[in-house]
Amino acid sequence: MNFDNILNSINPNVIAMLSGGKDSIASVVMLKKAGISVTAIHFIHKWGSEIPTNEAKRICKQFDIPLIIYDFTKEFSETVSGYQAGRPCLICKKTMYSILLDYLSSKKYGWLCIGDNGNDRTTIARIKDYISNNKLNESLKFNTYWGSEMGMVLPASISVVRPLIDLSINEVESFLSQEGIKVKRINSTGDKYFEYHREGCPIQFADIGVELDETLFSDLKIYNDAITDFARKNNILASIHMPSTFIITIPTGYETKAIKSLQEKGLHVNKLANSSSVDFQSYHSHIYELNSGLNNSIVYEKIFNRLKERLELFGQCNHIYQNDNQISCSYKDQNNQLKVYFDFDSLTADIVYSFSDNSTARIEIELFDNLMLELFRTRKYKVSKL
Repeated sequence: MNFDNILNSINPNVIAMLSGGKDSIASVVMLKKAGISVTAIHFIHKWGSEIPTNEAKRICKQFDIPLIIYDFTKEFSETVSGYQAGRPCLICKKTMYSILLDYLSSKKYGWLCIGDNGNDRTTIARIKDYISNNKLNESLKFNTYWGSEMGMVLPASISVVRPLIDLSINEVESFLSQEGIKVKRINSTGDKYFEYHREGCPIQFADIGVELDETLFSDLKIYNDAITDFARKNNILASIHMPSTFIITIPTGYETKAIKSLQEKGLHVNKLANSSSVDFQSYHSHIYELNSGLNNSIVYEKIFNRLKERLELFGQCNHIYQNDNQISCSYKDQNNQLKVYFDFDSLTADIVYSFSDNSTARIEIELFDNLMLELFRTRKYKVSKL
């Protein structure tokens, strides 16, 4: 690897973000072996896994790399508490970057090392867009891109090096193997499940729609420590979402065994949340072209109510939500669900009608199909069974 850009720069000192995973470890080792002065910084909070921290300490000691361990428990909790959209990783990342900015502004370092590799397609696309939009003479490996989509701006004296950006994950693992380095994994499913992913802290497994707080953080740590211990013993990946206790294993098929393992440790698991049985049948209709005049509360509510009436859904469990030109109408009872989504920007609509075997409503697909013509007065639609 050629690091002349760093070695010949005004300030060749590097600070590296070290998560304790394969990529970040390979990056700092690569720089160290190239004769570059590198200091690692590792962020922790009290609900994270101890494994990456232990790996960061071990590698830095083995290769004589100075290590800064920054406990940002307070900042993490203050930043992500109250968040309800599931994984708070981007918010957490911005918080870490804000703290890191103090180190980058100290003028002790001229470079920031980040462990993105060639499989990080989103990052690569963002770097290319950044270089192109700013008309810069920079490469994927050496550039000044640093979270601009989050509003982060590097000090003028700092550049970024990504030692692995031209390497695939297999090539990264090959490098580690050549150096005799075996990185201990958490054995969680990580953030993308079935594609290349980075493992991370258990807070990423919070259920969408649940407000994050420190009680949930603690539950996520306890349950995911337990299930990843099970995963390591079975040489698989596993994670559990909270508070639903929904379990994912890779490969699939270990869920029942995982539930038993957690129960043996005194942890409650909701078996219904992990059931694969589906008692509902569903029809879906997509309207390709709406009449623009439907963008009127009286009209779209009439369509929704007429649809319920014709399907003989007589309960009062209704909800209508509007966000600019997108309107969502929903009905739900014990045996039926109806969701109607209007998008008046694209003048399209989607209707999903689900029902159980115990439903007393109208469930003939011919009726559902005819209602599209009757209510929307267009033939530009398609009905299908889900």
